[in-house]
Amino acid sequence: MCFPLPKKGFRGIIGKLKNKNVKPAGVSSMSKLDEQKKVLVEYFQQGCKSEGKLTLGLEVEHFVTHAGGEAVTFAEVQSVMQQMQQPYDTPILIDGEYMGYVTEWYSVSLEPACQVEISVVPQATVLKIMDIYNQFYLQLSMTLAARGLRAWTVSYHPTRRAEELPLIPKQRYEAMDRYFKNTGACGIQMMRATASTQLSVDYYSERDFVQKMRVACLLTPFFALLSDNAVRYQGNRNNAYSVRTRIWQDVDLDRCCVPPHLMDPDFGFAQYAQTVLTRPLIVALKGNRTKAVGRKNAQEIYGSHLLKKEVEHVLSMFFFDARLKSYLEIRGADCMPPKYIAAYAQLVKTIFGSQAALQNILRHYDGATTGDIANAKVAVCKDGYNAWVYGKPIGKELAWLLLQARSRTPSQEERALLEPFAKLIATKKTIREEESEND
Repeated sequence: MCFPLPKKGFRGIIGKLKNKNVKPAGVSSMSKLDEQKKVLVEYFQQGCKSEGKLTLGLEVEHFVTHAGGEAVTFAEVQSVMQQMQQPYDTPILIDGEYMGYVTEWYSVSLEPACQVEISVVPQATVLKIMDIYNQFYLQLSMTLAARGLRAWTVSYHPTRRAEELPLIPKQRYEAMDRYFKNTGACGIQMMRATASTQLSVDYYSERDFVQKMRVACLLTPFFALLSDNAVRYQGNRNNAYSVRTRIWQDVDLDRCCVPPHLMDPDFGFAQYAQTVLTRPLIVALKGNRTKAVGRKNAQEIYGSHLLKKEVEHVLSMFFFDARLKSYLEIRGADCMPPKYIAAYAQLVKTIFGSQAALQNILRHYDGATTGDIANAKVAVCKDGYNAWVYGKPIGKELAWLLLQARSRTPSQEERALLEPFAKLIATKKTIREEESEND
């Protein structure tokens, strides 16, 4: 059994639709690894935004079932997305199959076991993000209801065991499914039966990236508890904390959990590039199709001068708690009902939009190691609001974190978005517990 364990996009989709060369790097005397690293570092540098008002991207995965709880088929969800797509939207075709569409404001795509994912174009305010998301979710719910189907806002499949859910016909997912059977106990559950809320934030420089990556990983245990929303697990009522977080700890240590060397003094673009270029890729992009490559890494598969689409594919094959693309993606939260998505997005927007808040957090947890982060996640999964993280009681730490956000959110309307989290912290309840009481 995978559980209990003792110890997310629009920007990405748009990148995949392009096929541009990244500027070639290096000289002929350099090793292939050095040349590939230089290409990736330049890609990361080109991702740096002009310092100013932070933009935020949102991705949310939703399970879809029949009204009676039966699992949906790939064809059923395809048909729903085709009905929702407008004539001026761009279809997404992967391996010859229809997988969703791109609009002016968001994209819609399918995850491994027919989870429907919306990826909202980065926006300057959470209010705008939620306006876009809520309009989509209303359209999705109405389209599904007319077919006797429904969407869910939970982080684990609400009616079925993971093993009962078939994969959609996508070569990438089929290869990953086979590979994860040999790397951990929870690959099947992660791919088929989990759903997340992911946020992406801008970075302005390499130094700013390092600071934000460290804060994102330090805060992952807090995000896991605040978003805890697995009301059911493997078809049964769930009473354990942060199921989705537990599952991710036992999938594949080569590409999950805390990025290696995160707290090293020399951590930066080059170190992150070294990590993703020297670890197994599982799947390679060949032209417009994917191919299973097992434990081969980028050096063994690609030439020195990586194409942009090859760079983006390599980066997409790693699922750390926070990962680097041309933006920083924060991956630690469960799928949640809309009011909690708004609270989470506002918390992240305020914290990561404030240099003072980022520096306060880094000072507050000065000396914390990657091992401490891993231990904090374990503690949260085991003890919830009774956990101690980084040597401190988590309840007090969550209150302190909320204060950091509230004090730097001048708009009363935006501060109000944080209130669902304030209530959870005050009552020491999780979303899962709130939803169970209302079930």
